[in-house]
Amino acid sequence: MPIPVPDNSPLQAYAVIVDINRFAPMVRDAVDGWSGGQLLAQFTRDILSGAISAIEDHEGEVIGIMGDAIFGIIPQGPHIYAACVTIAKTVDEVSEYFSLHQQEFPQDWHYVPGGPSLKICIEFGWMDVSTITTRYLGTQKLLIGPAINYASRIGRAGTGNRCLLGPTAAHMPDLSRYSLRGPLSIGGKDSEGEYTYYELDFSEVWREGERSLNDESYWG
Repeated sequence: MPIPVPDNSPLQAYAVIVDINRFAPMVRDAVDGWSGGQLLAQFTRDILSGAISAIEDHEGEVIGIMGDAIFGIIPQGPHIYAACVTIAKTVDEVSEYFSLHQQEFPQDWHYVPGGPSLKICIEFGWMDVSTITTRYLGTQKLLIGPAINYASRIGRAGTGNRCLLGPTAAHMPDLSRYSLRGPLSIGGKDSEGEYTYYELDFSEVWREGERSLNDESYWG
């Protein structure tokens, strides 16, 4: 059963941000290439659709879409690990398809050789909920809380496909029983200090596509 999202009261859940790595250089390379950036939105849709389905299939809800990233919430329980594995396997399938296709047609998706790379950023905690309305989008849920901010901040750490956990999430029974690397740290913005995080070991799950080692658009 999907996690209930109230209109005007707090909830406790995992904040999950799934983000395409190095998206700004990818857009630049796409615009400079033969396609002129056409179909880039469809490409982004195809990559993020798998993550959306994974969150929704594991009792979560997707709250927002932010260009090349999505923000969702997943309730406490085993659903969080299963959702992460599903996201990893989904991007594996896409990368495998890209790699095989690009062997014969290297000009296709030239801005992301070997397929996309994703980061999953997670923290657990309380989030306050309200609603906000625009003429175009109608009324949407608005979630604010430290867990969301923390998940966003630790996303700058590491390279390539990765699943990063804030300290609260890493010590939850849902995730602490799996292989974790850490604690690690990354500096925050301005005077925020350092953020501690852990990396969930998906070395047996992730599949990174074939790409040029000099192509920074894939890493990040």
